Amino acid sequence: MLTELTFAILKYGFLVLLWIFVACTVRSLYRDVETLSPRKSRAHRRKERRARKAVEAPAPVAAPAPVVSATSSAKPTLLVIIDGPLAGSSVPLSGNTITLGRSASNTVVLDDEFVSSHHARVYTDPATGKWAIEDLGSTNGTVVNQQRLNAPMILGSRVPVRIGATTFELR
Repeated sequence: MLTELTFAILKYGFLVLLWIFVACTVRSLYRDVETLSPRKSRAHRRKERRARKAVEAPAPVAAPAPVVSATSSAKPTLLVIIDGPLAGSSVPLSGNTITLGRSASNTVVLDDEFVSSHHARVYTDPATGKWAIEDLGSTNGTVVNQQRLNAPMILGSRVPVRIGATTFELR
């Protein structure tokens, strides 16, 4: 019934479909790994750099600002997000506790699968009056100045804090 030619065409057609399936599978896996990679595209890095420069650019001020030396203990007034999906945004440090996490009830909502619903909090330490950070038992932890946070600690100005894909600091 089936000639040898028909059988050969079906055999090679099936082989081509099998290779197309393998190629699609490999492509899908590559894209998944690429999205998890910490290396971001050139356009994304350029956009983040512009946002960071916009945050660091001095705002126009009517009166001259007081000069603060690097050694003075000026209290930070802003929590500035310098990297991640919310790069360029900031939250004023008004004395209230700032909570960070995935839940909508947090002060800063971080839409990231590596962030717990209530991940960390930044608060005024009652003993010193300085800003401190505490990890709230998160699964993936909080990294302060490239060290994993194990206990609450005082947070100085311009010390980078990483939670998931987001990095912020106090200024």
